[in-house]
Amino acid sequence: MSVTAEHIGATRAHRPTITSLRVRLKPAHRSGGLVQGAWWPGSTRLADELPSLLAALSLRSGSVDQVLYHQSDWSPTPSRIKHQDGEVTLDASQASPNAITLFGPQLEKVTLLVVPPYTDASDAYTAMTTAASVGDASTPDELLTVSDCSAEDRHRALIALHRWECEGGAVLAPPTNTAG
Repeated sequence: MSVTAEHIGATRAHRPTITSLRVRLKPAHRSGGLVQGAWWPGSTRLADELPSLLAALSLRSGSVDQVLYHQSDWSPTPSRIKHQDGEVTLDASQASPNAITLFGPQLEKVTLLVVPPYTDASDAYTAMTTAASVGDASTPDELLTVSDCSAEDRHRALIALHRWECEGGAVLAPPTNTAG
């Protein structure tokens, strides 16, 4: 029995690209709105999922040194992870569910919609595509329900809500006197 060995000179480091991740970004020069794109991680383990996102974003926008995430969206996470030649600080918050914000020297601030890992593929695709649309200014909550209604329906709902609030909104019941 003979064994052949293949010699591979230098092993190239695996460098994920934006297209190999489940991430979509608005064009860099037109990244307005509440989110600048969307990310659909494979699990709720942020420390496991984040390195490939950081590597891909650093190719486009420079290094990331801080990540702000919604604590309830992820399993327990360390306060720092090693990335490239440094460390990235991970800060938990109760603000902004279904979003992650990344900061860096050249990056400044990028906020991404986080599509939960258990989301149906077609719903995730719709939310991610909408979030990466140049003219989109939807909130993360709106983006995650985008497959349930059309953009026109969402626009009409916002107009109706605004009209309702301008016309007095809900009528509050007068306080009841419990003393006496």
